[in-house]
Amino acid sequence: MNKKELYKDEIIKNIIFDLGNVILKDKPSIVLKKMKLNEIMYNSIKSNFFSNWDKLDLGEISLEEHFNKCEFPFEIDDKVKYQLLNYYKFRPFNTEVIDIINRLKLNNYNIYVLSNNNKDAMKYLMNLPLLKSVDGWIASCDYHILKPNAELYQILFKKYNLNPKECFFIDDNNENINTGKRLGMNGYVLNLNNSGIFGLLNKFKEININID
Repeated sequence: MNKKELYKDEIIKNIIFDLGNVILKDKPSIVLKKMKLNEIMYNSIKSNFFSNWDKLDLGEISLEEHFNKCEFPFEIDDKVKYQLLNYYKFRPFNTEVIDIINRLKLNNYNIYVLSNNNKDAMKYLMNLPLLKSVDGWIASCDYHILKPNAELYQILFKKYNLNPKECFFIDDNNENINTGKRLGMNGYVLNLNNSGIFGLLNKFKEININID
């Protein structure tokens, strides 16, 4: 039995999105490209502040606590510090994905977010009018569990009373998608540098997800 046959009898009602590299462009460090930094500062901030985020995403520390633990070989002025602690306000969105979300919503699909993310960013994102089409959110920081741990997926299913077979998951990480598939949820690895949106739309057609 091929993949198309495996899912052909399932009616997808719920579309689940990751944030980074899906709804949001690239990684958090993308915001550095718009900051006026010399090469030394750019590389140091990227390797110090924008790395080792597991404790952040597990909800164990705040962004400011993480910042205070960084050892920069130079002084960070107030403007740069503000931009780092509020990076999520400057991070660009994938407008094509936002458009797809809104089109799905118009076609009566339920929209959810399943993300490894920190408390500061989630508080901001969950209240954005741009993401008003999202029906529910599950973030690693609230449950102290990171994808691809299946427990986080089970929390999503239980909290929103979802049947995994009626769900479709879009993530940029193959391991995260594979966990979903082991639980009975179909999915697609979105690579915006490869087939990207075109490949996702073809997948929608393949399994009868309507966004017209």
